[in-house]
Amino acid sequence: MFFSIVIPVYNKGPHIARALNSVFSQKFDDFEVIVVCDPSTDNSNTEVEKFQDPRIKVFYRNQPGPGGYAARNLGIEKAQGEWIAFLDADDEWLPCHLEKMHALSQKFPGAMMLGAGWESRSAKKSSIDKYSRQHPNAASHLVTLSEYLQKGLHGSRPIHTSVACVKRSSPLLSELFIIHPEVKRGGDLFAWLKMLCFHKQMAWSNHIGSLYYTDALNMVTKSAPSTGYLMSEDVFKSLALSLKTDEKLLLQKYFNRWLRNDWKSNIHRGCQNFNLAAKLYWRGDFLYALVLYITTVWPQNVRKLFGFSGRKY
Repeated sequence: MFFSIVIPVYNKGPHIARALNSVFSQKFDDFEVIVVCDPSTDNSNTEVEKFQDPRIKVFYRNQPGPGGYAARNLGIEKAQGEWIAFLDADDEWLPCHLEKMHALSQKFPGAMMLGAGWESRSAKKSSIDKYSRQHPNAASHLVTLSEYLQKGLHGSRPIHTSVACVKRSSPLLSELFIIHPEVKRGGDLFAWLKMLCFHKQMAWSNHIGSLYYTDALNMVTKSAPSTGYLMSEDVFKSLALSLKTDEKLLLQKYFNRWLRNDWKSNIHRGCQNFNLAAKLYWRGDFLYALVLYITTVWPQNVRKLFGFSGRKY
């Protein structure tokens, strides 16, 4: 079996059938589907149980976990495929996605993680991810850790949860998604970063593999606050064990941008916020860190002028 498709489900009754139908519409059909159901309060389980395809396996957990991270880890544990592909229950794949990812894995047999493009869609608008827009005519290619971090400084990524594939033989797979009381969002981004810091590269396919619905119900990205834990000094040290000096400096810069984005997002959504100034990385990124530090001590009315409106942090 080539692919194990892992789909965590929690209160996604209106969307899960769309996701599963997109899986069973794939041109490449050497796969199993592992659906992990947390205890939903809507009709999610009923919708899943309507599917009788022999390739689907359903597992039930007794307690919901933030971001579906524990559910994905269980799905990985139960997987039998050579590669594990992820799909969120409120997204869908385009029919050629697995076919293209299979071809990518054959072109770059040493890659342990695969990515592709995606389209963000809502009732009002749609847009292609920034990395795909920057490489409209590029052939499939490898992306190194340094390239990933450099692109990430400017909000560009070659991977998203619903197009991500990881090789089951990676030693990181047993605990790919972090389980920690302070992590309720960002665990998927951290998983891809952890894979890159360890394996040093990934492969990217120039195709749009998934539709990411930004107006779906019960989205973690719309409700859960960030604590900044994933960008903490302890986490940095765990990722930097095998990194070169230039890679460590890039990772610190990457963390500063991630901290800034999450801090700003907490303010916009009126969430309890973390102490940004205490978490900044200064070495090799002094001017950027200084600007962020000054921003945190500005009065609230001044922050509004620069788009940092919201509840006092």
